[in-house]
Amino acid sequence: MNQIVICLLLLFSVYAQAQPVFLKEDFANNFNGWHIGSGSNYNSKVENGKYILTTTEEGKGRITTISPYLDKRRDFSIEATFIQKSGSINNGFGLAWNDDGTGKRYEFLVTTNGYYQMKGPEKVKKFNEWVAYKKVNPMGQANHLKVVQKNALWSYYLNGKKVMEVEAQKLHGYGMGITNYTNMVLEVDDFIFKHDANINLPKDMLTGLKKENMGNHVNTIYGDIGPIITTDGRTMYFTVRDDPATQTKPDEETSDIWVTTTEDGITWTKSYKLGSDINKTRTNNMAAISADNNMMLFCKTEGFQIRKKTASGWSEPEWLNVKFKNEAKHMEGALSADGKAILFTVMLPENISYNPQNKTEDRDIYVSVQDKKGVWSQPINLGKKINTEMDEVSPFLAADGRTLYFGSNGRPGYGSTDIFMSKRKGSGWTDWTEPVNLGPEINTASFDAYYTIPASANYAYMTSTANESGKNDIVRIKLPQAIKPDPVLLVLGNTLNAKTKQPVRADIIFEDLTTNEEAGEAISDPATGSYRITLADGKHYGIRAEAKGFLSVNENMELAPITEYTEVRKDLYLMPIEEGESILLNNVFFEQGKPILKPQSFPELDRLAQILEENPSIKIELQGHTDNVGNKVALQELSENRVMAVRTYLVNKGVKKDRITGKGFGPNKPIAPNDTEENRQRNRRVEFQITKK
Repeated sequence: MNQIVICLLLLFSVYAQAQPVFLKEDFANNFNGWHIGSGSNYNSKVENGKYILTTTEEGKGRITTISPYLDKRRDFSIEATFIQKSGSINNGFGLAWNDDGTGKRYEFLVTTNGYYQMKGPEKVKKFNEWVAYKKVNPMGQANHLKVVQKNALWSYYLNGKKVMEVEAQKLHGYGMGITNYTNMVLEVDDFIFKHDANINLPKDMLTGLKKENMGNHVNTIYGDIGPIITTDGRTMYFTVRDDPATQTKPDEETSDIWVTTTEDGITWTKSYKLGSDINKTRTNNMAAISADNNMMLFCKTEGFQIRKKTASGWSEPEWLNVKFKNEAKHMEGALSADGKAILFTVMLPENISYNPQNKTEDRDIYVSVQDKKGVWSQPINLGKKINTEMDEVSPFLAADGRTLYFGSNGRPGYGSTDIFMSKRKGSGWTDWTEPVNLGPEINTASFDAYYTIPASANYAYMTSTANESGKNDIVRIKLPQAIKPDPVLLVLGNTLNAKTKQPVRADIIFEDLTTNEEAGEAISDPATGSYRITLADGKHYGIRAEAKGFLSVNENMELAPITEYTEVRKDLYLMPIEEGESILLNNVFFEQGKPILKPQSFPELDRLAQILEENPSIKIELQGHTDNVGNKVALQELSENRVMAVRTYLVNKGVKKDRITGKGFGPNKPIAPNDTEENRQRNRRVEFQITKK
């Protein structure tokens, strides 16, 4: 920076206020999303550490703003250094602030022929009048402008000298930035915004985070927003806004769903627009993809629709049984990894602050929860810990089912909307930790939202305007531990016919065997049988696949605490209902050396009772087995008594006695050598054989 600017910085440091620096823009890049591009009268770019605004018509200028967070009740200051390189010298350029997007704003202007002016929509003495001032520097030299709000007064400084002081005026909007009023080449540097507001940041947050643009192989030349990354991190859907090919008239708001995939997380395929079976209307508001990758969720004004994957594409939309009337124009949503909760942003009478006459979209985050019968609850407001009197946007619940990321313009932050993180306490939906701001390397001075992460939580994906085009692009950020959710286990595999090993379309249910509560559900791909589920650590799970005409071979997983994301492959088998077939009851457990069933066995035996009830002609033989450790006579007796315990349980559940026979085989029919504890555990089993179909 040249010596003149350095001198000016020294001068205005005399009157600098002791306020936190919210934004210090040196234009080394366009991280904060200043407008870049060309129009009939202008060109704007970031180049060589400067923001350069060129306007070509005399008497016609340009304003460009960003929207840092501003608490209107607290003090602030705005400043920047301007150099007019060429053009007309008799019309102004300078600072603009509190722009509401409709033309209402305040400005502090200078002209390089020696004048300054304070502009504003209110009738204030000395507003909107040009004042001659000898210390305005001429064309080619730097002029430093600063406005300070302190003690309900606005003070105006020009090149280090206070030139005006007025009573603080009504604030209309949040936009602040740069303006000019005629033809010129204007260079801007050192745009600094200070503000007395405390931002709640994560503890132990690392610095040096970088936003990596996904590149033109993924991003389009239009506005790309709302990335939705699948749980396994291998597929990403996103929305392309206002593609002229989808518009029927200029400036019509449109949105289409696009997709890209990766095998290694590094190289992504060329993105493409989904077909007309998904992109049916001019606005297609996809909210989420289920953890199994086999169901899409769409936001509608009055509720939600789903589409399920079919062998040839996607099903027709089905309405979920939850209804409401969103009074806002926009809506976003997210689906929990277990498929049992939908979080979404709407404006309802139950909002924390509800004003139907308010022209702004002041939405709250709500949740609808599915009960055991498949019925979705009416919207539940997440409460004042999450929602503010202003607008909350783009909620995303991580795979751990507890960590919520969302956008808000109602909390102290760095831009008009920042991304925050909070953790759910307990099993309810209204008790949360105090939200933390994700910091100035993720949040910018503009709008930041649409934040999503895969189960691995290695990268976050979001929308950013910090690029050469100035349009929204999808970017990703490698995440530090301080803002990651709790680690989970991703179980992936296929649902297969146990005899033919061919894919079977099935419903997958996983439940907590300790509480006998369903922990989630999924569906498998009709063509490949592929499925995915995420599990939290420290629990004992039962997992099964269900399909008509088949019996499920149930699996169990007892998860020790994990410290990092883990993937496990487990194929789920379904046995055709045929005479002579044997099915292992993997989730039947007994007390050590006794024929007493543990409570963890009840879910599996309840399902067997249900299968027998749904198929009244089936008869089965229960078969009990042990390992070879101990007295053979005692082992034989133990196996028989355990069979009787299972039979008694099923009869007590309503199954007729004559449909169930049983045998104990002791240690005589092992399925593995009794040479390790793992193999001996495999031999200690109960199974059943279909004796009549």
